[in-house]
Amino acid sequence: MKIRKEVVILGILIVVLSLYLIFNERDRSLYDLPVLKPISASELSKMTITSSEGSIVFIRKAGAWVVNEEAYPGDETSIARVADVVANLRLTTLISESKNYGRYDLDPEHAITIKAWEGDTLVREFRVGKAVSGHRQTFVKLADDHRVYHAGEGFRNKVQGKADMFRDKTVMSFDSGQIKQVRLIKKDAQGIFMKETVPETPSEKPADGDSQKTKTVHSVWRNADGQVVKENKLTKLMDDFSSLKCSAFVYDRQKSEFTEPIAMIIFQGAEEYTLQIFEPLEKDASEYPAISSQNDYLFLVAKWQADQVINALADIVQQ
Repeated sequence: MKIRKEVVILGILIVVLSLYLIFNERDRSLYDLPVLKPISASELSKMTITSSEGSIVFIRKAGAWVVNEEAYPGDETSIARVADVVANLRLTTLISESKNYGRYDLDPEHAITIKAWEGDTLVREFRVGKAVSGHRQTFVKLADDHRVYHAGEGFRNKVQGKADMFRDKTVMSFDSGQIKQVRLIKKDAQGIFMKETVPETPSEKPADGDSQKTKTVHSVWRNADGQVVKENKLTKLMDDFSSLKCSAFVYDRQKSEFTEPIAMIIFQGAEEYTLQIFEPLEKDASEYPAISSQNDYLFLVAKWQADQVINALADIVQQ
């Protein structure tokens, strides 16, 4: 009797275990994740980012990215981040089949839709929702799949923003060591400062047991009257503007509308580099419109940068 009871219990356990394995396999098959076709970021020729704020287009031309149909030079670092998101998209977990997309910011009002091409072939299309708590994953939805997944990285901040975020904001670039002359111009004053190489007094230095005269040289900066000025302000000015990035570009005004700068600085080296600063577009604005000889577009610089140019003449003369 005891043996029969044990056999019954064993049989029940076998049936339960079998049912568990069967249903577990069914459940597992329901959660198989889509296998995404491998693509290479370096092979992408075009990408688009579309959201409720509008659309941004990236096109690779001659090995470099440009932005929108205006072909603005793109910021290679920020666009490369988008390309890496596209190429390395990896789904880790099935989250929902309910089509309740608003819960994940995958509805039309909040989602960011990304498309990518290799040549003329669309190779990837998906929606980006909000970051998962902890920002280590992101909710995504594939174009041909109604389900919501986790992607294995928190990347919404890399693909979110307006076109300005992805433009190259370097508006002036030069080697400060090659600058030989600096001109500062304001409406009521101007100054010119020139770099001059001066030989120092020869010194006696032994060489191979014999005395040999050697000459050393150093540089000084002089104003138009030939007076030597301290170079620390000039050096800082050249270093700060040798790789100048703007804070933003201006889209609703034309460069040709700005003809009367309140201050201008000209660096003369292998070529001439000019920066013009204009009155703020609004009262008490924290940014000033500016024009560079090395950039085709009107842009904004921070007030502290504008003040460097506006006050430079007085600062240098005071020394």
